[in-house]
Amino acid sequence: MDWYWIVLICFGALALIALAVGYLTFRYAFVADRRVIGKIFRDREKDPSPLVRMRFATKAYMDALEREDWTQTASDGTKLAAWFFPHGGTNKVAVICHGWRSLPWWDFGRAFDIVYNAGYAVLAVCQRAQGDSEGRYMTYGAKESGDLLGWIERLCDRFGGDVRIAIMGVSMGGATVLCATGRELPDAVKCAVSDCSFTSAEDMFRTASRGGLIVARRIEEILMRLFAHVRYADASPIDAVKRSKTPTLFVHGAADDFIPPSMMSELYDACAAPEKAKWLSPGALHAEAAMTNPDEYAEAVLPFLAKHL
Repeated sequence: MDWYWIVLICFGALALIALAVGYLTFRYAFVADRRVIGKIFRDREKDPSPLVRMRFATKAYMDALEREDWTQTASDGTKLAAWFFPHGGTNKVAVICHGWRSLPWWDFGRAFDIVYNAGYAVLAVCQRAQGDSEGRYMTYGAKESGDLLGWIERLCDRFGGDVRIAIMGVSMGGATVLCATGRELPDAVKCAVSDCSFTSAEDMFRTASRGGLIVARRIEEILMRLFAHVRYADASPIDAVKRSKTPTLFVHGAADDFIPPSMMSELYDACAAPEKAKWLSPGALHAEAAMTNPDEYAEAVLPFLAKHL
């Protein structure tokens, strides 16, 4: 066989591998498979580890509270859902946004309890394509940040001009919150708390793949544009915070081995908000800051909320 045929076959094989990896990564990362997610949570019900039980304790606590089921239709026609937990007659509301393949009570295990018990009403958002919300694709804050603005408007309609809102998110929910701070927000939004957000979706995927498979990431982005109608650039919290006018607290687990704490430092340094603060939760893994150190979490978060709400 001539040498050029060998070269062509090798390049063809590499192209097919890149195409397959890009497609499989897109399917895994962006397409919400509710059957898979449902099985994950059923398996978690049997997990005896303390932090998992803490999350289920938060679920039980939320289930016992007075709750209103809210819906809205996003600009692209997706029907979205959220759970509103009133707290007496307070007009101070924390809007909480969970992360990838998750639910509010899972990502806000212990954190929900801390915020609600401090006297705040809570609007727990089911991110698009997850929980009670419809949709097929998760977009890492690109479309979710627009959805969040819709929920903020809903709260303004509910409470009028007196409402005071904090937007809070964990992991992809943290990215949602930070992307929202790069938009024009109503005056009712007084502050933001982002827990373990990535700097950008592309940075996160690059870190997860240890910098490899560049061609596969390009294929993945093509699929993102074709099916989810978003680009990597649309899911870039680090670009959004450069435009932020919203006081922001950055939280991260010091032992996070999924989204490195260095990303929090990058976001903090880039943030243009008039007031910003950061807190590392000692020993905490990804999305476990509040559960690993609940007292310290309360000491970091509640004074920040109280100051602005």
